[in-house]
Amino acid sequence: MQVQPAATEADLLTEAAAGNPIAVRALLDGYGDALYGFLYARVGGHAPVAEDLLQETFLEAVRSASTFRGESSLKTWLCTIARRRLGRHYEAERKAAAARAGLALVADDPADDRHGDVERRDQITRALGSLPAVHRQVLVMKYLDDRTVDEIAQELNRSRVQVQSLLQRARAGLRDEIGESRD
Repeated sequence: MQVQPAATEADLLTEAAAGNPIAVRALLDGYGDALYGFLYARVGGHAPVAEDLLQETFLEAVRSASTFRGESSLKTWLCTIARRRLGRHYEAERKAAAARAGLALVADDPADDRHGDVERRDQITRALGSLPAVHRQVLVMKYLDDRTVDEIAQELNRSRVQVQSLLQRARAGLRDEIGESRD
């Protein structure tokens, strides 16, 4: 069965939501890798968690297809859904007090990562994986998502001072885990 290509991203999403297998494949092929990378980086390279979140993101997107207005790109809209799924994941992780996934924190200093220091990233990922979920979450929001302390406080329903304290403890915990001094 041959189907005309979707004229717009909204059409592609609508067709996929209607169960058109060609549109579903086009949606997965067109956006799956980017979303997976977005999620994978934020769960510290824990592939099963990234895969689960990717699946949940696509399921929610298909269920919510009628709400996509095309005011942003489909990729941006999907990343927003993925970000909400991540928040739910971290909340569940916090409630369960389970440290199942780490986050890959990329250093701002080019000298630290100028040659793609994979071992260093792995060390950081492992260290983050041992931190409490709330510490990982604030570090991701601050350093990967470039959120301000005020934005983090609002999203987590905490005060600015509480978020600053969480960030300080999270950074200290990370330094302790990777064995760096606190100059």
